[in-house]
Amino acid sequence: MKLNKYMLSAGALLSIGVSLVVNSPVHADSVTSEAHQSVYHLTTKDGWSNDLQTIAWNSKGNYYDLYFLHSKTADDPNEAGNQNWYHTTTKDFVHFTPQNEAIKADGPEAPYTWTSAWTGTVLVNNGQIKGVPKGAQVAYFSGLEKYDGGSQNIWAAWSNDNGKTFSHVLNNASPVIDHSWNFTSQNKVDERDPAVVYWHGKMLMYVAEGNEIGVYQSKDGIHWSKADPNGRSKVLMSTYMRGINSQDSTPVECPALRTMKMPNGQTKQVLFFGAKAPHTGAGQTTGTYYIVGHLDQNGLFAPETNAKRLDQGSDYYGANFSGSANLAEAAKTIKSMGWVGNWSYTANGIHNDEAANSEFTKHLGSYSVARNIELTNDKTVKSTPIVGQGKEVKHYNNVSKDHPINGVNASSNRPFTIGRDTNGLIHNMLDVPNLSVNKAYNLHFYNTEGNYRGRIYIDIWQGGDYVRFNYDPSNGWYNVKSRSGELDKGRNGQIASSYYFDGLLGNGNGYSANSGVMNQKSIDLKVLTDKNSVEFFFPNGQTYTVARFNSSQKQDFKIFTEDPTNGNRVDITQANLN
Repeated sequence: MKLNKYMLSAGALLSIGVSLVVNSPVHADSVTSEAHQSVYHLTTKDGWSNDLQTIAWNSKGNYYDLYFLHSKTADDPNEAGNQNWYHTTTKDFVHFTPQNEAIKADGPEAPYTWTSAWTGTVLVNNGQIKGVPKGAQVAYFSGLEKYDGGSQNIWAAWSNDNGKTFSHVLNNASPVIDHSWNFTSQNKVDERDPAVVYWHGKMLMYVAEGNEIGVYQSKDGIHWSKADPNGRSKVLMSTYMRGINSQDSTPVECPALRTMKMPNGQTKQVLFFGAKAPHTGAGQTTGTYYIVGHLDQNGLFAPETNAKRLDQGSDYYGANFSGSANLAEAAKTIKSMGWVGNWSYTANGIHNDEAANSEFTKHLGSYSVARNIELTNDKTVKSTPIVGQGKEVKHYNNVSKDHPINGVNASSNRPFTIGRDTNGLIHNMLDVPNLSVNKAYNLHFYNTEGNYRGRIYIDIWQGGDYVRFNYDPSNGWYNVKSRSGELDKGRNGQIASSYYFDGLLGNGNGYSANSGVMNQKSIDLKVLTDKNSVEFFFPNGQTYTVARFNSSQKQDFKIFTEDPTNGNRVDITQANLN
């Protein structure tokens, strides 16, 4: 299959290859820049990056291995032959070791080798995988076949250096899953993002195949057949998007399957995946979803809930997860990270007419903070950020409209308003300019008269760009609007900038979602900011992530309130993270 314009527009490139490099020299043709280096988020050291592969616990090194998709430059991240895997390690998900190339963009010389390494899975051989030492890490990855015009297929390779590189290619460098086989991809195009697990004495592989997920089984990790020998052996859109009236043609991507234990002791399988819900109601852009259920007798996913969004934001995609690859082992908590980006503007809006001199093309690709993921008794996922304690901690208590924190003239401590919203006056509670971008804000909103009433507004300015958060605690709904002047410069600048600014609601109205947190006497919000992202966390574990593209190291942070009861207050804790 050729990498063509149709594929790009269809969203097929959502998982196109990205990778890391650890403790190896930068390629001679690589470029880098400090302009878009996050402070406490994982960022590619050069070029472009997107999908995360696996968050794998390394028992020998006592750390986590992280793998992600990488391209040499962001000028044309989708160019065939340009994608590889990068690797890094971490013990705390705040500090990361130097990055190295884990899987090369070009496979060894062989008739059916690859010319781009795309998304996949890393797991430890439990003794089943033929030709691999027990205990060694094995990577199953998708990519483009080198000599047939670029078909999407699945390859496998193992590591003899504890997961740092995967240089021992299995099956004579031929695919272990080929898109052209009569039982694989129904559209004979899409065959990518394999998720591999152990289940009932065999291995299962979930593969993204357009609007379907192909499910395959193997006894030796090399030879694969249909998991359901008497059926199509596909998980259909009506299953994985259950409860969502989805008619969208955007393909499913990046499946991941884990067994989780709820507080009541029950265990369930959770299927995570990338997709896009239809533009109905508030609408949703591409993102990461999950659905809870179990596997049938053949290993095909059977849902017990409707599909839900893991992160409500426009920029949490290509996500992956820790947890055991053995589905017999259930975890109360797993960890997740996602690519902070969106193909509707990140890939198209970052280029200018002088691409070689663009800071974006030299260095663009960041990831969310790691989140602890729990499955509650009502079969919903709760996310909690993993961050350090921070430095230079400041506390502002009992802040109100009558006693705001005014960073321009803090000594005056005088109240002021900024205008009128649809429901009344908007009062300033916090307005502190020229802060560093690497902040964590813990915001405790409460009301001295009863439930917190009136909207909460949070404005975060970075240079001339902004992210604006508007939350109504009476009904739980919130809206996020954002603006990035940098996206105007792209080769599709107007389209990209409009998608980022206008959102799915149009006319600059951004994106809306329901937090489920409403009619409370108090509300705790956590806001994490870094150069390339803003992440909002609600007390019920719902999250919203949005990308930023400004290269400024400074930001202004503002909080406003409507206060119909004259009893609204907020306690603020602000800390630097690094």
